[in-house]
Amino acid sequence: MSTVIAVLLMVIYAVLGYRKPGVALVTSPIVCLVLGFGILTESPEVALLAPAVFLVTLIAILVGKPKSEAGQWPHMAAKVILISLCALLFLVTMIVLLFAGAAGFAVLILFIGGVGCFGAVVSFAVGHRRATAAIVFSTIGSSVRQNLPLPMALESASNGRTDSRARILRSIRQWLVQGYSLSESVKRGYPGCPGYALAMIASAERFNQLPAALKALEADIAARADERRRLKPVHPWYPVVIVIFTSFILWGVMTFVFPAFKAVLEETVGRKVPAPTRVLLGIMEFFHNDIGVISWVVLAVVIIVTIVVSICVRFRPRRPESPYRLSRVGDFIKWYLPILHWFERNYSMVQVVESLRLSLSAGCTVNDAIANTSGLDVNNCFKKRLRRWLMSVEAGRNISVAARECRLGSPLAWAFDEKVNKGDTLAILETLESFYRSNYSYRVNLARFIMWPCVTLALGMMVAFVIVGIFLPSITVINVMAGLVTP
Repeated sequence: MSTVIAVLLMVIYAVLGYRKPGVALVTSPIVCLVLGFGILTESPEVALLAPAVFLVTLIAILVGKPKSEAGQWPHMAAKVILISLCALLFLVTMIVLLFAGAAGFAVLILFIGGVGCFGAVVSFAVGHRRATAAIVFSTIGSSVRQNLPLPMALESASNGRTDSRARILRSIRQWLVQGYSLSESVKRGYPGCPGYALAMIASAERFNQLPAALKALEADIAARADERRRLKPVHPWYPVVIVIFTSFILWGVMTFVFPAFKAVLEETVGRKVPAPTRVLLGIMEFFHNDIGVISWVVLAVVIIVTIVVSICVRFRPRRPESPYRLSRVGDFIKWYLPILHWFERNYSMVQVVESLRLSLSAGCTVNDAIANTSGLDVNNCFKKRLRRWLMSVEAGRNISVAARECRLGSPLAWAFDEKVNKGDTLAILETLESFYRSNYSYRVNLARFIMWPCVTLALGMMVAFVIVGIFLPSITVINVMAGLVTP
């Protein structure tokens, strides 16, 4: 009877989580606690169904779609709870398997393989999102450039199709028919839209430069897709995989093989193990004492948090108008790190120069053109410099001098210097846009060509040290036994 009640509650809360997510999220923990304590007195094995009811409720809430912006809190709370439960399960599994002996080591290797498969799925999902964005904006851009009625063009492009891209086009068309602007329709009908794309559309829409902005946006998305598909000599995750597998193989050998081998070597041969082997054994002994266990736990927590945050950052679009707290923290870190600072500044300059060129081409004043850059998806620290530049220009300062004082770069100040290039601002901005794009690509390739040889050398030295530490005791035993042989 208790099993039937638990299954019935599971079905009820699956439907309730899909229909009424708020009610299901609030009441499901109480119902699961009552169910668990009630069943525990009769059949303890059936009490495991109580957490299953709560888990099914969370999944049903995530499957459903929020009916309004105010009704999104159950979905966000369910996502946070589910991710936290998965992270807690991962942490407990790591700690248990760490002290489970040889069988635990084998299971741990399989678990790492499962994490690798999950990473491959996440990578595929990221690529699919980029391909979706390229198709959606290519369809919108071609329709706008041909002066076609956009709702009718989107309906024709999605007619007879049932994939996710067709659903996005139909959703955007629905909001356009209701009288919303293109940027607002994309925001409502395409929740996964990249933040920089939405900001560029909204910026160009204010000054009737939508066709040019969509063309530049298509080129940008295509360039990112080509960069992802390009064959790389070394995959970025290759060093991480090498370090992880080397560490776990070393942990298995030094935990289950070398302690006994060390005792035999010292008792029979009378020699200590070589220095590299003692270093490796000392590292493993450190990770097996109390401080080492705490280090394992801290390392596992850091890895889990890093993975969760990276997945959230990749799958959650940025909000240029009001950035998330996590986005502001990430922008601050990237802005003040030595190498990433240059890439962040260069990428922001590409967006700003392009926006200024489009705004000035539409006949806007310099004040309006600078104010239009505040909605771009650029680094938050760089956006503060743009605001200071706008305040200085509105206060009557010279445009070029104000740009130089706000540390926006000499090239941008040169573009607005009326003494040097009077009347050639648009041509110079176009030149600067091409310069910053090519310079960014050049520096990325240069950093990659410098970094990968250094990473390869470091990996080679690490693997060589591990190999020497593992095989040097065997060579020592062979040399000692060869000296004991009587000719």
